[in-house]
Amino acid sequence: MVIFGAIVFFSLAGAIVYHLKKIKRRREEWEQAEKMFQGVFNQVTDSIVVVDKEGIIYKANETFLKYQGKPADKIIGKSIQRIPMDYVFEDDLDELKKAIAEKGVYERDIKFFHKSGEVIPIHLVFKPLKISSNKGQEKTYMVVTGTDLKKTYEKDEYISQQKEELLEIQHLAHLGYWEMNYLTKKIYWSRELYSILGYEEGEVEPNLDIIYWMAYEDDQNRVWKAFLRAFQAQEKVDTHYRIKNNRGEIRDIYLRIRHYFTKDNEHLRTIGILQDVTKQVDLREELNAQLIFTDKVLNNSRLLFIEFNSSFEVRNINHVVQQLSGIAYDNIENKNLRDIFGNLNRAHRKFVNENLNFKRPLPFKDYKGDIHYIQWDHATFSKRDGENTNILLGIDVSETIEKRKALEAAFVQDPVTKLPNRYKLEQVLDNYFNKNGNNSERYLALIFIHVEGIHAVGDAFGQDIEDRLMRSLSERLYGAIGKYGLFVRRYTDQFVLFYPCDASIKIIMEICQLVAELLKSPFIIEGSAITLRNHIGISKYPDHANTKEDLIRFGSAAMHEAQRLNLDYYFYHESLGKKLKSKVNGYELNNN
Repeated sequence: MVIFGAIVFFSLAGAIVYHLKKIKRRREEWEQAEKMFQGVFNQVTDSIVVVDKEGIIYKANETFLKYQGKPADKIIGKSIQRIPMDYVFEDDLDELKKAIAEKGVYERDIKFFHKSGEVIPIHLVFKPLKISSNKGQEKTYMVVTGTDLKKTYEKDEYISQQKEELLEIQHLAHLGYWEMNYLTKKIYWSRELYSILGYEEGEVEPNLDIIYWMAYEDDQNRVWKAFLRAFQAQEKVDTHYRIKNNRGEIRDIYLRIRHYFTKDNEHLRTIGILQDVTKQVDLREELNAQLIFTDKVLNNSRLLFIEFNSSFEVRNINHVVQQLSGIAYDNIENKNLRDIFGNLNRAHRKFVNENLNFKRPLPFKDYKGDIHYIQWDHATFSKRDGENTNILLGIDVSETIEKRKALEAAFVQDPVTKLPNRYKLEQVLDNYFNKNGNNSERYLALIFIHVEGIHAVGDAFGQDIEDRLMRSLSERLYGAIGKYGLFVRRYTDQFVLFYPCDASIKIIMEICQLVAELLKSPFIIEGSAITLRNHIGISKYPDHANTKEDLIRFGSAAMHEAQRLNLDYYFYHESLGKKLKSKVNGYELNNN
């Protein structure tokens, strides 16, 4: 029994020791595998999953877990086939083993179905990973790396876009680039450099001699010294020179050179930036010429010049504005545009403060209180700092305006009575019909007043007496009916009242009776009492006519009919027009 018990005891002890050694060996294998897996995980940012030969997931990195949207305990120990994708691990196993045996790696593209509903293209790479125990036993795992092709496509597209944008920027800036690599003995030219030098891309082999010999003979020494100084000082050097390129164009060039060396002072490479600044030079020269010209114009002419910012703070004025405003150039700081213009009425302030739209000459009150009429022209420019500056250029047109006013007044005013004449009536009617010609809700009446006896006074007493009578007559009529509308002396013995209202027959009759009553009172001229008689014709819009011409014609015809019938007033009607036309010789014959 003792022997049997000892045998059992030693057998159990041996089994326990065996299992303990087995557990220790597995722990060592697991720790070794963890170290190897962690090393792989630390080197790659893509999704990584480790599976055994059966496709059971042994380990996964954070990127993989984020794509799955699950914690590690829901993934580890599960089959890879539970991942939502269009790839079947078992079906592809033979091809995988064959590729691993031949090339040591197996690759293929799959589609991963994300829980958001998005289908993501993934590139899978299978690589075997063998882990050996301390006793030389090996266990093979498969490391599967998944690269998100969508991100790769976006990255490639972004890089390509950046390259194209860089080329476009170089083209817009006329900026070329070249590099000389002293290790490979190769020279690179950018696309824009070919263009600046007058070549098509790839037309010639890049060569620094081309850049040097294209320089003007007078400038070659400067270019050579720039290369040499950059080499000796080991710093960037800038220079400016001219070239005649392959197309025979004269170009102004800005050149920057820089050499690069190792710590041991070994020459690695030289880079150069070559910019075509011809336009900038031309613009600068043109600008200088314009500034000289502008200065000559502004200081040797009668133009008014004012510069101000968006807050209407004056920045600059010329000598003409100084003379008119009484403000010296040194005192313009903190001056507002209104300070220059003086006291303006509300309408003119609106021009200045709101829109600066000077369609008409603006009154400018000088420091003496005299009014000048200035025709302004306005422009806005943007400075380099982004601030807008406003320029006003003006010319004093006061004398011209006074002459024009006098001429216009003489043109539309009767010289004897100072009433508006028939030309003024034409202007007013034109404006009225331009605005209201198609508006049936607007109304207008023309009241033609013929005064009988004027010519008889002129024949009996002379033109001066006739003029005195006309002035007295016009004053009397204007004082009574001028309030109704524009009162015009159309001809020597004819007046017209422009009445832009919905005038009923009753109101017009009252006006006509008022005129008749006024003329019953005699006019005392040279001690003699002179009595006049009136005949009035009326035409209305839109009752009688729809055009200015017809309205005048019908009103005049109605006046003549009142004169023929010896009536105080007569309203036009269609039958009168037909009757008048029938009296014209040949009218009926021509219309048969």
